Order: sequence, then C-alpha cells, then structure tokens
Amino acid sequence: MTSYSRRKVPGESEEPQNTALVMKDPVTYEEAMSRNDAVYWKKACAEELEAFIKQELFSTVLKPVGHKVIGCKWVFKTKLDEDSQVEHYKAQLVAQGFSQIPGIDFDETFAPVTHHQTL
Repeated sequence: MTSYSRRKVPGESEEPQNTALVMKDPVTYEEAMSRNDAVYWKKACAEELEAFIKQELFSTVLKPVGHKVIGCKWVFKTKLDEDSQVEHYKAQLVAQGFSQIPGIDFDETFAPVTHHQTL
C-alpha cells in the first residue's frame, strides 16, 4: 500500500496544503457521510442514482417467494487532476452478485457481445 505522507519542511505550517494526499477514500456510506467533505459525497451519490433513473437500469418488482434480495454497496473514489488536486468525487452503487448461487438464485446469464463482422 502506498503512503502519501510527506516530511515536514522547516518553517512549514502544520496544516497540509492538499488534503487529498492525506485523506483516504471512505469505505462505507456512513464514513462518507460523517466526513468534512460529506456534501460532495452526497452529491456524487445523487448523480449516480440520477444516472440509474435516466438510463432505466432498474424497476421495482415484488420479491419472489423463497428467493433472497441481492445486497448492494457504495464504492467511493476521489478523482485527482495532474496536480493531485481533487477534481471530482465519484460514487458507484454496485450489486453484491457474489452472494448469488447458480441454479438457485439464477438459471442463466446474458451479456450482449458485438462481433467484429457485425460492425
């Protein structure tokens, strides 16, 4: 794991000039919402949910009897520019598909693939 701490230069203030180099990305939603930059993480989460709605990526359905609901998790990432300054806060809502059991939770998978000849 890379460490972003740097040595203190004599005469330099105690406060770091770029908090992006010191702070790590939050691991949980609760952690993101309890930080000083929570307003930016809330905006990033809202943008992700708006994209889901705009692209019609989900629909509300009743849970089939005998089946479990697949969980989800927020993944947070701070995007930096070439000067290591915060450029964008990115939040992604990902499904925990690893909890599914083939033959019980699903019978088939489908991933559309375009062949070179089709193009």
